[in-house]
Amino acid sequence: MADAGATTARRRWSGWACRLLAVALAAPHPARAAPDQYVPVRDPIEAEIRLLDLTDPLPGPPRILLPHLGTRPLQWRELQGPGAPVDSTDPARAIALARLERALGRNARPGFAPHPRYGSTPFLWRAATAGDAFELSLGVEGAGETDRYDSRYLSGSGLQARLAASFDHWLVFSHLLLGQVDSARTFADPLVTNSDVILHTEDTYVAYTSGGGGWGTRLGRTRWNWGPGDEATLTLSRTAAALTGFDAHARIEPLRSDGVILSATVDEAAGEQLAAHRLEWQPRSRLRVGITETARYHAAGWQPLYLVGVIPYVLVQRLTAQDNPDSADAVRNNVMVAADIAWRPATGTRLYGELLIDDLHSKTSANPDKLGFQLGWEGVGVIGRSRVSWDGEYTRLSRYVYTSYFGRSYVAQGQPIGYPTGPDAERLALRGAWDTGPDWQIGARISQTRHGEGSIDKPYVPGTPKGDPFSFEGVVERERVAEAGLRWWPASGVDLSAWAGYRWLENAGHVVGASRDTPTAMLELRLTR
Repeated sequence: MADAGATTARRRWSGWACRLLAVALAAPHPARAAPDQYVPVRDPIEAEIRLLDLTDPLPGPPRILLPHLGTRPLQWRELQGPGAPVDSTDPARAIALARLERALGRNARPGFAPHPRYGSTPFLWRAATAGDAFELSLGVEGAGETDRYDSRYLSGSGLQARLAASFDHWLVFSHLLLGQVDSARTFADPLVTNSDVILHTEDTYVAYTSGGGGWGTRLGRTRWNWGPGDEATLTLSRTAAALTGFDAHARIEPLRSDGVILSATVDEAAGEQLAAHRLEWQPRSRLRVGITETARYHAAGWQPLYLVGVIPYVLVQRLTAQDNPDSADAVRNNVMVAADIAWRPATGTRLYGELLIDDLHSKTSANPDKLGFQLGWEGVGVIGRSRVSWDGEYTRLSRYVYTSYFGRSYVAQGQPIGYPTGPDAERLALRGAWDTGPDWQIGARISQTRHGEGSIDKPYVPGTPKGDPFSFEGVVERERVAEAGLRWWPASGVDLSAWAGYRWLENAGHVVGASRDTPTAMLELRLTR
């Protein structure tokens, strides 16, 4: 359990959080958001967007547009369609539409009229002129969990402040946190003794969006999520740490495709950089195909050939070495390629998969192939006037994926940039939910994760025995989790849920026979004004 000092500090901090939120919610100033804000990666509305994409739209002008779902973040403007608000008699679609309408009522560009039935909490303060807008939103968000061995706040829990200023097509946005950040004492002085409570941000940027919304750029610190996976993806995952980077995205309407390029810094002091680009294509309304290439390289800053993003990264290394043959080792990069597909064979059902190739040694069998893949099935249906939804996802990563013996591993702040388990792992996750209406949801989720002793810190070194990359290394740790929960989501700014379950951990810490079985409980909340 946490020590008494930390517990007392947390109680005081929680009390102040509740008082400040009560003051914030008391001031009635309804308003609209600044134009062209991004839907934050990991926002709960993403799940509703996925489910809405499983249903068939009603005849007539679309109320909601659903672009490049495998290339996130989206912008709120991309979820606005022409036409008047519509009511759907299909509960699977109606519940998702209601929740999305509530969110758009708060976050949409000026001129969007939300359905009057769907409420959302207004902003704390907003000032606007014909072309400019300034906004302030406050809230309390986060989660606390407990088990037999410990009680803790999850990283990112605390008082939240969002500030946005828009000038014509420009947007300055910052999401500030006063709260828990894991391992904060390693890089900052905590505000509360013996805690990891600091002032922090993981989502602050300056962005520009063209007048028609066909292209845009963004510079700052934030997250990206590329791929069709629900829990996480294989190249750039929402579970990764926030990165400081620059991206540019464009819609290629005649080809029904979207492209994005990204340059980010993984470790500024060490000069470790990340470059990535992706193309997502929708040849049919029920089919999406994506291809992603990433490169980890060493340089003092973002290099032009990586920054421009239109040259395959394998060629970038060759061109750089051609300019100075003696620098081949210094400019060596670590390239990964991934291809993904998401297909709706029938209304209410989607099958998806992603294949990751870190290294594929076709010329020699002396070195191991470094591969990963993910398969998923999600669906939505109705029971009377209620909605049921489900998802099953299987992910397998061979040994040595994301690793590099010459220092170009795919890791930021000690966490994989891709799938959170890292290499030498297998995970099966199942979830289901029953929504009685837009406000209430009953959910359940179960998972099993197996992890060998391979890790992102244990790369393959050429010349050493490679073993079978798809067999687990050493003692396999196995974790099984089963949980059930109740959720109340009556408005876009009010979201509360409680979970209870049990966790079984075998061979804990890769020690044969060691176990850590425990009941678990978690409380999640989002109260935003």
